[in-house]
Amino acid sequence: MVFHGRGVNQSAFLFKVFCLCLVAALFLVTLTPNAALAREVTVKLVWQFPETGWLEIEVRQGSYTLDYNDFSVSLTAGDRCQIGQSSMADFLAVGDRFVTLEKNKVKLTSENQGVFRVREPEKDWISYRGNLSIVKENGCWKLYNSLEQEDYLKGVVPIEMSNAWAAKGFEALKAQAVAARTYLLKNINGGVITDSPDIHQAYLGRSVEGEASQAVTATTGEVLTDQDTGRPISIFYSSHNGGYMEVPQNVWQNQDAHYTSTPDPFSNGIGGYTDHWRFVIAADVLGEAFDLAPVRQVKLAKYVSGRVYRVVLQDWLGNEKLVSGGDFVRKFYPEGPLSNDSFLGRLFQVEYIMPVLQKNTPETPEISLTGNSLAGMSVEEGTGPLLSRIKSSNDGIAEKPGVYGVFVFNGRGWGHGVGMSQWGAYDMAMQGYSYQDILNYYYKNIDLVKME
Repeated sequence: MVFHGRGVNQSAFLFKVFCLCLVAALFLVTLTPNAALAREVTVKLVWQFPETGWLEIEVRQGSYTLDYNDFSVSLTAGDRCQIGQSSMADFLAVGDRFVTLEKNKVKLTSENQGVFRVREPEKDWISYRGNLSIVKENGCWKLYNSLEQEDYLKGVVPIEMSNAWAAKGFEALKAQAVAARTYLLKNINGGVITDSPDIHQAYLGRSVEGEASQAVTATTGEVLTDQDTGRPISIFYSSHNGGYMEVPQNVWQNQDAHYTSTPDPFSNGIGGYTDHWRFVIAADVLGEAFDLAPVRQVKLAKYVSGRVYRVVLQDWLGNEKLVSGGDFVRKFYPEGPLSNDSFLGRLFQVEYIMPVLQKNTPETPEISLTGNSLAGMSVEEGTGPLLSRIKSSNDGIAEKPGVYGVFVFNGRGWGHGVGMSQWGAYDMAMQGYSYQDILNYYYKNIDLVKME
């Protein structure tokens, strides 16, 4: 590094630099580990762009520098570029230029509060703030979005909750902002986090920004820390706890003093299908899913909260299989924006409905079912949290069900039930509770602190 200027005494300058570094080091060691918020976060876009071979990028706001090979080009609003690959080479098209990429990285750097959008073939555009690095990894392009941490949270809160909640539940959005910021601080690894709810927390960038951004701004820098250590807590939240908070020990086998297992009246009677859901499946289809003959009996083992931790399936041949409550539910809800530990709530009961043979003709007896209506559940698109927007399945149910009957599962809640129930938080906010009240209700032995 070269310093320019007249009359600079190099020894004196170096001594001053040394003193400043020493003071900075002494200051840093007084900070609690992980207590300083990262000013910039890099998000690996594995949820929306898992394995990408072709991309189109457009600058929407501000100006950018596009770096590729050993060249740079300036882009302004409306400019586009395309990145692709073939069996022979990787390529970049920008304007009227078409070049072969000699290096495995292309970088788009914002010069002033830039916004860009990206899409794959036949897919919708997704907008992001900040910078974009596109790196060739394992034969496909991987995208890394780098931006300010508070801007990152503006792309998290509305997809975890909803911008529509700002009108009546703004305090819930503020609680979610604090929870999401705490999660970021606790889980960021080397400055990198993913956009995937399967791995971390959902992030959809500038595309979902709206009224919830005000909740992020209103709580800037605020996180939850342990009362004794001052360290950020391991924070959990889910869409709907079914009216009963769960503890981490019953979900992930790890104890955590910041959570309790207790009834949550704020999560009762709110949340639509996340509050009460219904799943119907034919006995033979259920058996086939677990390599059994048609199932004749289902037994449920539950925690005090009512959540199922073990399902025992017994078929008509006498075979029996034990399945964990989580694995059982995931068997029928394997897709959608559903994280591997935020599955459909395990608060459920089961009812077996036997078929009744009714004579129609000697050759074709008609089969009907005794019991309640078998109308299946489907979750409609709405204004609630992300995890409440998943379609149900009724595989195996036909107009004339088989001779082995059906099982009806009636349940409550959507998610693991640990920590803040997003629908419960919304209910509290509508009843006039503050975001501090909400956080203290769902998390124990914590302090709400502002990090600089």
